[in-house]
Amino acid sequence: MRNRLLATLLICITPAAFAVQDCELNGQSINTSNGAETAGKTGMVRCKDRDTGRMEREYELRNGSSFGLMRYYRDGKLNKEFTTTPNGPRVGLEREWAANGQLIEEFTNVNGSARGLRRSWYDNGSPKRVEFVADNEREGAAAHFTPKQELSELRCGPKPLLAPHVDDAALCGFGGKASTVSFFSSEGKLRSTQTLLAGVVQKSSRFHENGKPSEDLERNGTQVKENFYAEDGTKRREKVWDDSNRPALQLRDAEFHTSGTLVRERQYTVAESNGRRRSRLILDARYFLNGQPQSKEKFTLDGTIEVRELQRYFDSGKLRFQGSFVAEGRYNERAIGVHLSYFENGKTESENSYDDKGNIKRQRVWDANGVLRSDDELFEDGSRKAVGK
Repeated sequence: MRNRLLATLLICITPAAFAVQDCELNGQSINTSNGAETAGKTGMVRCKDRDTGRMEREYELRNGSSFGLMRYYRDGKLNKEFTTTPNGPRVGLEREWAANGQLIEEFTNVNGSARGLRRSWYDNGSPKRVEFVADNEREGAAAHFTPKQELSELRCGPKPLLAPHVDDAALCGFGGKASTVSFFSSEGKLRSTQTLLAGVVQKSSRFHENGKPSEDLERNGTQVKENFYAEDGTKRREKVWDDSNRPALQLRDAEFHTSGTLVRERQYTVAESNGRRRSRLILDARYFLNGQPQSKEKFTLDGTIEVRELQRYFDSGKLRFQGSFVAEGRYNERAIGVHLSYFENGKTESENSYDDKGNIKRQRVWDANGVLRSDDELFEDGSRKAVGK
């Protein structure tokens, strides 16, 4: 009751916000809210704003049901036109116009979705976008233009699809010869370049606002390498992909410090898992800024069991620790085998031997001169006993 009262007050306070329309069918006035006046009737319903006399909308009535051609107006000028089906989805040609009467969008609906050639224009009539819409994006193509009619985006299809409006045969390199294309911002600044052959990107570069590269890509067979750069031009990341299937599978991921020094590298192998090809991590290495290794993690499979072999280093590059772990679930792991720690002079500092439950069963400790300080057997209650005693 309270909500109904508020709605009534709102209507009384702001009557100008709710325009009243006068509608007619085949030249005779009708009340579109009264089903009795439209029942069984066929024709075009035209509705105008009562105060201004401007056309607001037109729609087709078929045997009392509103479907078929629909038109909407803005300030008395045609704004949108499309056709609906009895169950709702739009079908056939759909168009939209700007306030100056310029056609700015045109495409064909199939069961409510755009299919085939789709074009749009700026208000001055110059092309804005030409697109071929397919059932999936990889089968389609598109070209976007700036207001200055410079190319801003290009997506090539499996064959030329945009002629005669765009020569994507030449732009996408379908004639047997590679094509190099430049892309610009709306302000006319160079944003990126691409070299294409048979619709596939072979090389590309993107640029920061200052003109320096932000990323580049190069294809070599089925491998694709991407580099990413800071605004000062320093390389910060590198990725390598296997592009022979979809989705593409990662082979390498490297990170660089602001100085350009490599600080982390992850390597992957392509493996079959549950009938699908996937990327599996096999190496995760970190580096000190002086270039020496900081840590290395190697991942191997023992049947279905993943084993992680860990090595840590001093900043001099000498080995500091090595040991292996078995993955148990997604987040847990269990130590296995013998784990060794070293002094920087290369001598062994400690040796921990683990049982099949991941508990230390024997521990030996040395000093930096190589003298054995202790050799203990450890028990599950935390107690220990010197070996041989």
